[in-house]
Amino acid sequence: NGLTGINLLREALQKSPINYRILGRLNDTTDAESVLKCADGLGFASYDQLSSENKEIIRSLKREYLDKIFATHDGELSRDELLFNQIINDQLIEVIIHGTHYKKDDLERLKKHNISLVLCPRCNGYFGSGFPPINEIYDLEIPISLGTDNVMANNIDLFEEMRYLYRISRVLAVNNDTKNFSSKDLLEMVTITAARNLGLEKEFGSISVGKYADFFLVDLSSPNYYTYKIDSESIYNIIVQRTKSENIKKTYIKGVVEFERK
Repeated sequence: NGLTGINLLREALQKSPINYRILGRLNDTTDAESVLKCADGLGFASYDQLSSENKEIIRSLKREYLDKIFATHDGELSRDELLFNQIINDQLIEVIIHGTHYKKDDLERLKKHNISLVLCPRCNGYFGSGFPPINEIYDLEIPISLGTDNVMANNIDLFEEMRYLYRISRVLAVNNDTKNFSSKDLLEMVTITAARNLGLEKEFGSISVGKYADFFLVDLSSPNYYTYKIDSESIYNIIVQRTKSENIKKTYIKGVVEFERK
C-alpha cells in the first residue's frame, strides 16, 4: 500500500518497455496527495474503506488532478445496495472492477453516470464468486473491459480471459434465449474499449494514425490455427479461440520490436 507499493512497482517496471498505469492505495488520509502525485490514480479494494473525511479529501484532489483515474472493487462476492448507492451518489469513482452481482438497474445507473466496468471472470470462477451479469450487460450495451485481477490466483493471460467469458456468455445465452458476445466483441474489450475506459484511447487501443504502434504478430501457419477457410469474419474466432502465448512471434511497443520468439 501507499508510496512503498508504488515505488516497488516502478522499480520492478523500470527497465520494462510496456505501458502501464499504477493505481495507488492509501495507508491513511495523510498520504492521499503524495500517493496521487506518484501514481496514475487511486484504486480501492472496497469503497467502504473510505470515511466521510477520506471522501472530502479525495473530492478536493480529484478537482486538482484531472488526469488521474479513480477506481474501486465492488460487487465481487455480493451486492451491497447501500454501498453501491454511495458510489453512484458520491461521484468520485470512474472505474468499477467486478460488478459480478450487479442487477440490471445497477448497470443502467453505471451507464447513466458514465462509470466504466471491468470484469474479471476467471478470478470470479476461481474463488467461486459467481458469473457476471452478461445477459444484462449485452442487452444494455455496457462498454466493458476485461481484467485478470489476482495474479496469485490466475496467470495474466487475456486470451484465456476472453475464452472463459466467451464460454460463459454462450451458456447463459442458450439458457436465457439471448445473444452472446462474439469474438470480435471480446477483442474490442481488451483493446479499444479498455483504452476508452481508462481515458487512453487517443494513444492506445487500435492501430490508427497518431497512436502508438503497439501490437503483436502471430503466425497463422501454426498447426493450432489450421482451418479450411480464413476470411474477415472467421479471423476473429480463430484469433480469440486458438491463440496461445507460443503463437506470438513478435511484440512491437511504440514501433520497436521488444520481443521476438526465435
